Amino acid sequence: MGRTWLIALVVVLYSALAAASQAAENVGAVVALKGGALIARDAKVIEAKLKDGILLNDGVETKEKSKAKMLFIDDSVLTLGEKSKVVIREFLYRKDRGGKSIFNLIDGKIRSVVGKSEFEVHTPTAVAAARGTVIDFETGATDGRAFTTITCLEGEVDIRSIDPTISGKVSLRAGMTITVTAGHPLPSPKPAAALKTAVPASSAETADVTSPAPLLIIQAPPVNLQPPGIKTTPLAVRVVIP
Repeated sequence: MGRTWLIALVVVLYSALAAASQAAENVGAVVALKGGALIARDAKVIEAKLKDGILLNDGVETKEKSKAKMLFIDDSVLTLGEKSKVVIREFLYRKDRGGKSIFNLIDGKIRSVVGKSEFEVHTPTAVAAARGTVIDFETGATDGRAFTTITCLEGEVDIRSIDPTISGKVSLRAGMTITVTAGHPLPSPKPAAALKTAVPASSAETADVTSPAPLLIIQAPPVNLQPPGIKTTPLAVRVVIP
C-alpha cells in the first residue's frame, strides 16, 4: 500500500515538473525593437531586449513612440504599435502536426502575419480566427465603450463577438474592415478607406515598412517544444522597422 502511494506521488510530481518545463520553453523571440518595450512574466516586469525569448503567458507591452516585432516558432509574426499590450494566452505547435495559438490583445494596435498554425486574436469585443493571412487590429474605447477594428490585408479571417449572447459570424476578405463594439451586433464589413499595401505571408519581415532602413538579420530561437527525435532548421529572418 505504501509503495503504491509512493509511486503515485512520483508520477504526480513528474507530471508537474514536465508541465512546468514545457511552459518555460520559448515559443518565440523579440526580433526587432524601436523605442522600448516591457515583458511581464511571473509577476515581474523586465525591459525587453533584442533576441529575448517569449514564453507562454508572457505579456508584451510597448511604450510611447515604440514598436516591437516578435517571431514565433510557427512562423507567425506580431508587430505591436506604440502603447499596445498583448498576452500569449495559448501556444501549441509541432512541425509535423501544426498547432494553435491564441493571443489576447488588451489594448492598442498589432499587425499579425499568420504562420502555419490555427491562429486567434481575442480582444475585449471580438475573436478573430485565421490561417495564412495578414491582419491589422486596433482596440480601445470611445465614449466609454470598448471597440475593436479589424482590417484584413490578405487572405480571409472569421470574426465573432467575444460576448456569448451575441451570435453570428462574419467573414472578412482582403481589403475589408469591420468595427466590433461592445454590446452591439456584428456589423457588415466595409471597404477599408486607407488600406496599406498587402504583404504576402512569406514576406513578413518587410511588413509595416514605409521607408528605407538598415536590415537586421538574426536567427530564430531554437524550437524546444518539439519531442525528441524531431529536428528543426533555424530560420533566417530579415527584419525592418522604420
